[in-house]
Amino acid sequence: MLETELPLLTVNILAYNRKEEVKTTLNNIINKLDYPGEKLEIIVNDNASVDGTSEMISDEFPQVKLIRIPENVGIAGWNYGFVNGRGEYFIVLDDDSHPVGGVKDAVVFMEENKNIGILACKIIGGAFKTEGLTDLQDWIGFIGAGAIIRKDVITKVGGYGSWMFIYSHEWEYGIRVLDAGFDIKYFEKCVVNHRTSTINRSFKRLRTYTTRNELAIIYLSFPWRKIPALLFRTVFWNMLRFRREGINSLFYPLKGFILFLTIIPEIRVKRKVVNDNVQNIYSSTFWSVRPVLGRVPKKIKSLIVGRSSHV
Repeated sequence: MLETELPLLTVNILAYNRKEEVKTTLNNIINKLDYPGEKLEIIVNDNASVDGTSEMISDEFPQVKLIRIPENVGIAGWNYGFVNGRGEYFIVLDDDSHPVGGVKDAVVFMEENKNIGILACKIIGGAFKTEGLTDLQDWIGFIGAGAIIRKDVITKVGGYGSWMFIYSHEWEYGIRVLDAGFDIKYFEKCVVNHRTSTINRSFKRLRTYTTRNELAIIYLSFPWRKIPALLFRTVFWNMLRFRREGINSLFYPLKGFILFLTIIPEIRVKRKVVNDNVQNIYSSTFWSVRPVLGRVPKKIKSLIVGRSSHV
């Protein structure tokens, strides 16, 4: 495909109190991305930062479209970029992640395969990498620090769930995208470096909100007859991680369960049971809904007692 034929690509970045990280990300994108500059739109959604992030962007990167969000809305901040972006595709990035190659290849691939709604990039660096995956495999759990989303997906499905605030939003979104008839693939050629800043990251918040949101995903997407067993499994496996993470981590999933109960009135209206195929994909893929009894596959066991999740 000729460069003149490439569609407009929106770089959709979410920022919160990481001024220097945002600067590094933008410096690694502007005039360095393997995509023609005239076909590129860069948006930074500033989630009410108080460290001068917005002022720095205005002063040093006037070519960037800056959206100042009046309050911290968590992952829903990316939705501002989805609504205001003009691109046919959106590459979503954290303020501490940037592409290092393969963006043009990814967009061309999506242009040639209209059934693909999301391409998950290969994530390097940081605490959570895309390991053990094969190129072009189906993968519902894309990593939000580096993925390319088709505009048609956003038009049909909408943006990220505003109720989630933080963590596990990729799985919730992936369920809706698959249920809408799109495919999600892992694309190894498009590489994103997630530098994973430690600023604004808390292990307690991670474990609490991932549990809360995993429980809510089940409540929203599965039929009533399946929900009790899946909720139990989710709490059980999250609590079992104390074997690796320490005794204090036992209480974080319990707090997540309580928070889940408190948000049911808010999310009840969003409940929509997805088709059986999507249910099966999620149930066979996501580690915390595996059966409690029986032998746990090595790959799942390593997630339970092995490395920590993305912080």
